[in-house]
Amino acid sequence: MAVTRTFSIIKPDATRRHLTGAVTKMLEEAGLRVVASKRIQMTREQAEG
Repeated sequence: MAVTRTFSIIKPDATRRHLTGAVTKMLEEAGLRVVASKRIQMTREQAEG
């Protein structure tokens, strides 16, 4: 059985509005399983990289 993986990013405005839990809940309710989560603050150079 093939495994499909999806990478997602929660945008900064949603983080500022404290919506990360709600976004994660929506993903799980859609049948997706969160296997890892990491919170970082990227520099402009990293984002443009």
